[in-house]
Amino acid sequence: MQSETPQLALWRSDFGRAYTDRNDHDKPERAEAWRQLLGDIAPTRVLEVGCNVGWNLVYLDRLGVPELYGIEPQRDAVVRARARQPQFNVLNGTAFDLPFRDGFCDLVFTSGVLIHIAPASLVAALDEMYRVSSRYLVAIEYDGPTEQALAYRGHAGALWKRDHGGAWQARYPALRLVRRLELGAAQGYDDCTAHLFEKP
Repeated sequence: MQSETPQLALWRSDFGRAYTDRNDHDKPERAEAWRQLLGDIAPTRVLEVGCNVGWNLVYLDRLGVPELYGIEPQRDAVVRARARQPQFNVLNGTAFDLPFRDGFCDLVFTSGVLIHIAPASLVAALDEMYRVSSRYLVAIEYDGPTEQALAYRGHAGALWKRDHGGAWQARYPALRLVRRLELGAAQGYDDCTAHLFEKP
């Protein structure tokens, strides 16, 4: 089990706090992107891994998801999320050690998080999310056809483009792809890909 990585140290630093300050604003069009992604799926209990201040949880709340959880390694973001939306269950923690029993959530997801996990650590994060999900997994990430390390705001070893849907299916070949969406500015995203998987 990994408790610390260079990437987690970076997100827990002033760098991570600056990210939160830049991105802490409502993008209501993302709720419609979630509506399209989920279709007729109506999860009851959802976990976001790497939730920052919880905006994705807000969008899911607007769609009527009754029970929402978030895990976030940056303590300042957790404090801000709890103060703003105390009805959400936002906890300090990481993708490598989720404090939930097996199958606790109907749906577990990341949005712009897997890109910041180093190749050597990725499987550990996927395994924890798979363990905690009873049925659905979602990855909303910046994809590329091959794994490529990119500098991120002047930091090396902080961002990797890869085929995240392929990474999920390579690790768990029995996953069924329910829906794949390309998201962009009209949906409130930089260009990224959303994959919705169902467990066997």
